[in-house]
Amino acid sequence: MKKLILAAFASFALAACGQPAEAPTQEAAPAAPTSLMEEIQAMAPDQQPVFAWQQLTAYQGTHPEAQPPCTSIRAAEARGVVPANVAPDSIYAGHAGALVFAIQCGPQLTQVRSDPAEHWLVIFAPGATEAAVINCAEGTRDRCAGRTFPTVDAMPTPAPATTP
Repeated sequence: MKKLILAAFASFALAACGQPAEAPTQEAAPAAPTSLMEEIQAMAPDQQPVFAWQQLTAYQGTHPEAQPPCTSIRAAEARGVVPANVAPDSIYAGHAGALVFAIQCGPQLTQVRSDPAEHWLVIFAPGATEAAVINCAEGTRDRCAGRTFPTVDAMPTPAPATTP
C-alpha cells in the first residue's frame, strides 16, 4: 500500500514538473501622477503636510528673496481644495480648485506668538508641476488667519421673464 501511494505521489510530482509554469499575471500598475497635486493626493494624509513643507523649503532654496526662511516648523496643516466661490479679495483668489497647505514656521514655544511673516501657503494647482508659495504677511496682519476659505454667495439666478 505504501509503495502504491509513493508511486502515485512520484507520478504526480513528475507530471507537475513537466507542466509549463503559468506566466505570472502582471497587474496594471497605477498611472504615475502627472502633477504635484495628484502626487500629494496619492500620499497618506499624515505625509501630505510634510511634503508641503518640503516644497516650501525647496522653493525658499531657489528663491532667496522669500524671507524669512523656514528653519523650524510650528504647524503644518491641510486647508483643503479652494472652492469655486472663493472671495475675490482673499489671498486664495485665483486658486480655485487648488489644494492648499498652511505652514507656520517659527519656534514651538507656546508663550511666543506666531509671526505672520513666517506663515506660508503652499498651493498645488491641478496640472501644475511646481507648487506656488505665498507669504501670508500683510504688514502685521496675517492674511491666512482662520482655517476656512472666505467665500461669496453665489449670484442668484434671475427669474424667468413672464409674458403678459
